[in-house]
Amino acid sequence: MLSPGGLIRVSQMLEGIDISGDRVLDIGSGLGGIDVLLATNHAAASVIGIDVEPQLITSARDLAAKKGLAGRVIFQLVTPGKLPFADASFDLVFSKDSMVHMADKPAIYAEILRVLKPGGWFIGADWLWSEGAAESRVVHAWLSRSQPGFAFTTPATALQALIDAGFAEPTVNDFRKELQKANREEVALLEGSARQTLAATIGAEMAEGMVASAKGRQAALDSGDLIPSHLRGRRST
Repeated sequence: MLSPGGLIRVSQMLEGIDISGDRVLDIGSGLGGIDVLLATNHAAASVIGIDVEPQLITSARDLAAKKGLAGRVIFQLVTPGKLPFADASFDLVFSKDSMVHMADKPAIYAEILRVLKPGGWFIGADWLWSEGAAESRVVHAWLSRSQPGFAFTTPATALQALIDAGFAEPTVNDFRKELQKANREEVALLEGSARQTLAATIGAEMAEGMVASAKGRQAALDSGDLIPSHLRGRRST
């Protein structure tokens, strides 16, 4: 996976939600590890993972084939913007840590609501930040060493955007304490045994960028500027 927390965080995100037999869309599928978990550990009937990076789609397809899931877990290269699916196509839309790259949060929330079936859930994890974090020296130091393209909002803004989009039962829950620990473990892994494997999978430049970003992210987590949060909302009709 390309973000911290692993299978434990996926289980936390899905707590209380039964997705067995569901058709699932994963926005920002990365290397495909989450999509495999959704099918195997959580019994989703089918999973479509979408991403904008061709090399990640290739790696994810290889993983699904290796796990014997090529017909059940599929991956599709997309371009930013409108989701390439019909209205009411999915029982669940899932997204873990990829929405930080999407500047127009209201637009993506509206698209998620559109492709959900009535009664379907959106469950996401996004990197939010505190009021005043835009002026934080810790945040500026982190972003100066990271790949560009992050777009942050506060938890209050994220919640209001879910409400404005039309989601029922919207919630935004702070998971900073849990992610402080998980991110620290990820930094150790990326600097150690996983470094060469990751570089071989996604390329040395992207791998080095992940290491730098994870280190800066830890500082922003510890300062309280960065607020990783779990988001939920349901399509009522």
